[in-house]
Amino acid sequence: MLWWVIVIITFATVFLTKICLALSGILQRRRAICKLPSPPGAHWLAGHQKQKPLGPGFKWLRDTVKSFPRAYTIWLGPIGMPTLVHPDTIKPLLSSTTGSIKSEIYDLFADWLGEGLAISDGAKWKRNRRLLTGSFHFDVLKTYVPIYNDCIEVLLRKMGDLAAKGQPLNIDHAIGQCTFDIILRTSCSHQSNCQLKEPPINGELDPLSATNVLTGIVQARTTGSPVFLNPLVFRYFSPLYPEWKRASQYLTDFASQLINARKDELDQKMKSGDPLNKPRDFLDTVLMARDEDGTGLTVQEISDEVNTFLFGGHDTTASTLTWVLYELARHPEHQAKVREEVDEILDGRDSDRITSKDMIQMEYMSLVIKEAIRMYTPVILPTRTLTAPYDVDGVTLQTGTSLAINLYQLHHNPTVWGEDHMEFKPSRFLPENFNKMDPFAFSPFSAGPRNCIGQQFALNNIKVFVSRILRRFNLGLVEGDSEPVPNLNVVVKPLKELHLTVALRINNNK
Repeated sequence: MLWWVIVIITFATVFLTKICLALSGILQRRRAICKLPSPPGAHWLAGHQKQKPLGPGFKWLRDTVKSFPRAYTIWLGPIGMPTLVHPDTIKPLLSSTTGSIKSEIYDLFADWLGEGLAISDGAKWKRNRRLLTGSFHFDVLKTYVPIYNDCIEVLLRKMGDLAAKGQPLNIDHAIGQCTFDIILRTSCSHQSNCQLKEPPINGELDPLSATNVLTGIVQARTTGSPVFLNPLVFRYFSPLYPEWKRASQYLTDFASQLINARKDELDQKMKSGDPLNKPRDFLDTVLMARDEDGTGLTVQEISDEVNTFLFGGHDTTASTLTWVLYELARHPEHQAKVREEVDEILDGRDSDRITSKDMIQMEYMSLVIKEAIRMYTPVILPTRTLTAPYDVDGVTLQTGTSLAINLYQLHHNPTVWGEDHMEFKPSRFLPENFNKMDPFAFSPFSAGPRNCIGQQFALNNIKVFVSRILRRFNLGLVEGDSEPVPNLNVVVKPLKELHLTVALRINNNK
């Protein structure tokens, strides 16, 4: 009997000690967080939620970075989130391993993206990043350019039909379909013909609609009631969970079908004595990737990476393209300069298809794209969990603290970009201007060890889109339409449908 008492007391002591240590750590982190300045008006329980800091238009974010231009704490309910908004406070974090661990907020994607590159950490992330880096080598990216052109041909035909009828283009919808078509073909050589299909009705799903369902639910959990951030509460009490489960299962099954079909094909080639020696697309790369001991990725790891690439390579690119084309329509002078550059590159050719060599010459277009990304940064709020203490303006944040890097505020920080940060000025990125700035002043793809592996893929994609569209069409604003309002739905998109006028060029030198 005495032994049982001793055992129970021992277990109870260990359990209580762990609880005390955990509470002590939480209190230490909270005390440090509270030393940072914080915007006024936080409720003791709801925090800044009632002020809708991520609400449409982002006015709260602009006002806050003007008052707190280096760092501040935002309260998400009773949880404090230190937020970095200046190159001086961001650079040391992204340049070291201290900020290499993604925060728990990324767990919201877990049922969908598993442990793909966007979410995984530590040794798993390093290993998968090494195995997949070859997919984004310059020589591999060149092979995707013809696919960009092929998919954009479909979009151009649709735009031509609208131009002939004098009807505007729903830019966000059309671009979204086209970028999804591209990502399916470049990643998995899968021709879905999604640009030619009518959208699903009566609750049916396709890969694009399922992706949109999931991003909407993630955003609702992020900006809605904090209780639904808890996975168990979300699973058992949220009315959104059944739709989440249905859409995530659909995409998991879709990826599995692509993977299994490709595995069967590779197995058949091996058996016939004609093995594939060089990957043809991203799916080949993940299936053929091997460690030094010959170990490859598991089926689950392959599925996670495919789903991550399908999402990450589509939504952010579509968002950026939407805003680039909008700004070109809003500023005819910049549209004319980009078109002049494209016309000069394509002068004398029988085709307006873009090559990888052409993109190197698109200097002014690069300025326009960068400025649009600065104005409407697609992913605005990456978060990290500290692996070591981190000093922010004399305040030492403790290991285990989750903090945010607000890229929208960084790119609209008047102490960094000037009081005219809301003006569209591509000249900011001319070498003589940008070289005077801290390189971390513009960090849309993050930086350091966890920078975006697919950034060049996206930029090449955007250049081909813009070149092909401006070569054939003049873009304009629809008279009477209100100015689009940027809104966060995992990535930054217009709050309402955005339409642009499209008119065929009379002399396009084709």
